[in-house]
Amino acid sequence: MKLKELYDAAKAADEKVQVIMQDMVTAFDDGTEEGKLKAMELRPALDEAKDQAEAANLLYISARDADFEDPDAAARKFVPVSDDVKPKKQMTRAEFQSLTAADRMTFMLADGKLVD
Repeated sequence: MKLKELYDAAKAADEKVQVIMQDMVTAFDDGTEEGKLKAMELRPALDEAKDQAEAANLLYISARDADFEDPDAAARKFVPVSDDVKPKKQMTRAEFQSLTAADRMTFMLADGKLVD
């Protein structure tokens, strides 16, 4: 199973919890006894959905953290790195200063050189 599929399953499980919770709030906010009863009747479904969401999230986290050798592997499974894109080896100081701190670090770690 691919990591993206596990992530999507965890996200779907979380969304199901939110839908049931919203149904409970809507029923309770009705202000009637029937609404309160309906909200209470949804509690077992909410508890089950929460358990399923927790299990799905734990499975995703376990799979994501399984690759100890390459901590960036999970990110590449979501956004594959293209082989034809090569990082710049040189840039001006102005270009460098316009980068985010993370991009500056990536540039320097890739043996990038500043030219004026």
